Amino acid sequence: MACIVPSRPGYHDTLDLIAFRPSPRIYEEDLEKTSSPKPVFPLIQMMRSVLSIFILAALLLPAAGEIDFNRDIRPIISDRCFKCHGPDASNQKSEFRIDTLENAIADMGGYSGILPGNLEESEVHHRIWSDDPDDVMPPPDSKLALSEKERKLLDRWIREGASYDTHWSFKPIPREIPVPRTEYRARTPIDSFIHAGMKEAGLEPSADTSPESWLRRVTFDLTGLPPKIAELDTFLARLADFPERADAIYAQTVDRLLKTEAYAERMTSEWLDVARYSDTYGYQVDRDRFVWPWRDWVINSFRKNLPYDQFIIEQLAGDLLPHATKEQIQATTFNRLHPQKVEGGSVPEEFRIEYVADRLHTFGTAFLGLTLECSRCHDHKYDPITAKNYYELSSFFANIDEAGLYSYFTPSVPTPTLLLTSKTQDRQIAEKEKAIQDAQAAVVSIRENSEDAFEKWLSERPGEARWHDLQADVPFDNGKGGKFPDLARSKQTSSSTRNVEVEGKVGKGLRLTGDHAVHVVEAGRFNRTQPFTIGLWLKTPKIFPRSVVWRRSRAWTDAGSRGYELLLEEGRPSVALVHFHPGNSIRVRASKPLPLNTWKHVVVTYDGSSRAAGLRLWLDGRPLASEIVYDKLTKPIEGGGEPDLKLGERFRDTGFQQGEVDELQIFTRELTPLEVAHMHDRRTLQTALTTAPGNLSNTQRAGLYEFFLSTTHEPYRNSLAKLKAVRDELRGLLNPIAEIMVMEEAQTRRQSYLLERGVYDARGQKVAYDTPEVLPPFPKDQPRNRLGLARWLTTPDHPLTARVTVNRYWQMFFGNGLVRTPEDFGSQGRLPSHPGLLDWLARDFITHGWDVHHLTRRIVLSSTYRQVSIADKRSREIDPENIYLARGTADRLSAEMIRDNALALSELLVNKTGGPSVKPYEVAVSFKPANPGKGDDLYRRSVYTWWKRTGPAPVMMTLNASKRDVCRVRREVTTSPLQAFVLLNGPQFMEASRVMAANLLRKHKGKTSDLIAEAYRAFTSRTAKPAETKILRTLYDEQLAHYQANPDQAAGFLGTGASPEAKDLPAPDVAAATILVNAIMNLDEAVSKR
Repeated sequence: MACIVPSRPGYHDTLDLIAFRPSPRIYEEDLEKTSSPKPVFPLIQMMRSVLSIFILAALLLPAAGEIDFNRDIRPIISDRCFKCHGPDASNQKSEFRIDTLENAIADMGGYSGILPGNLEESEVHHRIWSDDPDDVMPPPDSKLALSEKERKLLDRWIREGASYDTHWSFKPIPREIPVPRTEYRARTPIDSFIHAGMKEAGLEPSADTSPESWLRRVTFDLTGLPPKIAELDTFLARLADFPERADAIYAQTVDRLLKTEAYAERMTSEWLDVARYSDTYGYQVDRDRFVWPWRDWVINSFRKNLPYDQFIIEQLAGDLLPHATKEQIQATTFNRLHPQKVEGGSVPEEFRIEYVADRLHTFGTAFLGLTLECSRCHDHKYDPITAKNYYELSSFFANIDEAGLYSYFTPSVPTPTLLLTSKTQDRQIAEKEKAIQDAQAAVVSIRENSEDAFEKWLSERPGEARWHDLQADVPFDNGKGGKFPDLARSKQTSSSTRNVEVEGKVGKGLRLTGDHAVHVVEAGRFNRTQPFTIGLWLKTPKIFPRSVVWRRSRAWTDAGSRGYELLLEEGRPSVALVHFHPGNSIRVRASKPLPLNTWKHVVVTYDGSSRAAGLRLWLDGRPLASEIVYDKLTKPIEGGGEPDLKLGERFRDTGFQQGEVDELQIFTRELTPLEVAHMHDRRTLQTALTTAPGNLSNTQRAGLYEFFLSTTHEPYRNSLAKLKAVRDELRGLLNPIAEIMVMEEAQTRRQSYLLERGVYDARGQKVAYDTPEVLPPFPKDQPRNRLGLARWLTTPDHPLTARVTVNRYWQMFFGNGLVRTPEDFGSQGRLPSHPGLLDWLARDFITHGWDVHHLTRRIVLSSTYRQVSIADKRSREIDPENIYLARGTADRLSAEMIRDNALALSELLVNKTGGPSVKPYEVAVSFKPANPGKGDDLYRRSVYTWWKRTGPAPVMMTLNASKRDVCRVRREVTTSPLQAFVLLNGPQFMEASRVMAANLLRKHKGKTSDLIAEAYRAFTSRTAKPAETKILRTLYDEQLAHYQANPDQAAGFLGTGASPEAKDLPAPDVAAATILVNAIMNLDEAVSKR
């Protein structure tokens, strides 16, 4: 199919010769037959999957006496039988199970499914050969019929003893794996294993690819960028000068690449798919979120070659490490990168459970290579993972104080969070904290040394009790039209007339609907360092699961409860100051519910400390027995909307329905116990003030001392003011500091449950923090938390972690893993093509300290990696999928590499490491459009591209980037005409083409042949052949003639992009050279590894 681009007249004339069309891969014999080879434009070869599977099956078909359960039998019974007769015992259609020997031979009432060695007495034999549709297994409607060969193989297995074996991936990695001998050159032990597999398949290794082809291949694989022409020249010159040191020169090249920033960025790009990284929350609203510092942590980890076991531990549980650094805590953002919900009407607990599930599924895919999600609703149908195992594992990821919804009305970061402070800010914070300690000590000192002043005051004290620092006093008497006088000021409190007047505790009170707020105008506007007291009489009509008595916040979940509030939770008073519920808040809750239908006086006092110890509940003038629920408040409680105190109602919350209130009072100070008691009975303080000093009880005297200090003694009041001032300074320092989502163990350990059918509110039995029985036991010396789990995962004897890891990195270099289902090492996954090599690589990886650089060198310095990608006819017929790696791979470059390649070769690429995500041109046309960035932001590497979960960068998606909605360890590669149109028309690629064209025109000053030669070599890393040069020269000449005749048409694309036009060059020349460069950019060889 030729790609005709109407905006560039004449372009298709020459492209008829070199059209982008699906075509077969070029092989050696094809090249020999082609006298004038033509460049091949972007193509992805049609997968020969079906043929390959049949050939592989034939190669693996066991000879007599060589049946291997894992290789030959398990794939059959797992695929055809386990759905109904496998590990998911509770959802079987039959009591018979065939997943283990014990189950298979169990007595089924006079017969057994399998009787080892006795075919006629084995029910399975008769069922698989039956002609009766009611008896035959698998049933006809299952569409899982066995072939005759498979039935014969099962019969033979039964006849020979029906031996079972542990699934290969659950077996321990051997301590030692012998390296096979090979008759071919083995540059690393990898080659010996590969050669052994080739020999069994009747194949031979291919020759080494050319040095420049290898350099291009390894540079893209390790850095995601093309080699520079100067690097090619240096590499080839060194090989020519020192042929005897060739292997050392190759190794030195790899070491050079491993030290580059580009390597760290390339490795990070792969990990972002695994981590389901996104710059937005996802779901419908899909608001931006602040997580890019975690991406920079990953870059830094690869830059310093952090051992991979530590890479895992820090991301899973860095916060729990002894003396954890901020960087180690920040690493745990990995667990919080799942989508998050904010849509109205969503159930918070439902989505909290979804977040926990996402963490567990990511853990299972990324580190275990298991489909744990299959056990969420029932026992796994294919692998020995039960639903109980699933929820036991999920317990580790559930034990944090998080909300199910993020805040719609505020920019609060969902908790738990980490403040991303600089060293200067850390020093300033330490100074302020020291100042607060000093100020607190001064308060205590004055408290302890004011007896003389107190005695003097006691002798001169006023005889009448009066309120100090009273802000509002609303008795709910004399109301008119929903307006109530305030005895402390001229402002009136307003209420809907649907809240009706009733007989109150004193005079009139107010009965609330629960849907209409009482607004105490311009009162209660407190921040977290402002001490305050709020008291009122309540009559509670019933035990409310949750009810809002009063609040200074706009909404519950929609604002993360930001502000402060008094709730009834299961009838118990519960007071909180909240930045974001629950992880950045302080909450104190009464131990017992309030009596029903009885007037009770409830007071809240707060000392401005941002500590739960400074927040107290009082009932009828006495301290109310309470428990601390949350105790971490570091960010503002104001800014959630609706700055005034309101009673009885809150947006999307349950109000104080039919509850009654009376005598509301608000103070801008923490009242003393004597004053709180006086609020209740209106006599306690008066009595104490009028009692002669000699007749005062100890309690009265102590109460008066506190009252004196708090209301009258200026040195003490001044010390409190100074304490508040330094707290304000710390608050002002902390408020603007950015914070990022992390993990932090819940203040109260969370109990998890087995959820019936996976439904969030269908709690079944309680479950412990534990790991599946099929895997190694949890270490006895480790804590039952995420740190213990991470250490369990990275023990040298864990059968999965290292295997899964080396397989994923093998896939990165060869296009496919040794296990071609990297997400599934279970029964339904593909068997490893080279099991010995997989185990050897895993053990070698562990032995060498989980060193990714070491693993990488092993792979890219092997003869296997160095092979030419051109296949002979016999090789492609025997092994069309290249499972045995008798030739090099020829995969298309990733989406990020294709874009970065164009930017790098045009010299537009901005080599800046880290920082906020950026928006290239393409986000303007995404599913949810955004404004592109400007300047350098348009030319950063693709790893920094702003990723919107519901509308990812469309060019990246067209080129098969991962959507990152869930953990992905393998990208699906497709061939689509849209890919060609993107490369031929996309603004980023057209701009890169014109800028590179202008650079080459300036450099070569009319020498068209030199321009063509450099452009071709830049994109392919090799010199163009004469026939290729001829075709490209024809293209250039045609385009030049066209644009010289039609100069106005050049303006249509020479202005594409934000970079300046080449005003110093003739427009027709730039246009023609742009077409040339874009054509070369589109060559198959330019967008593939060869």
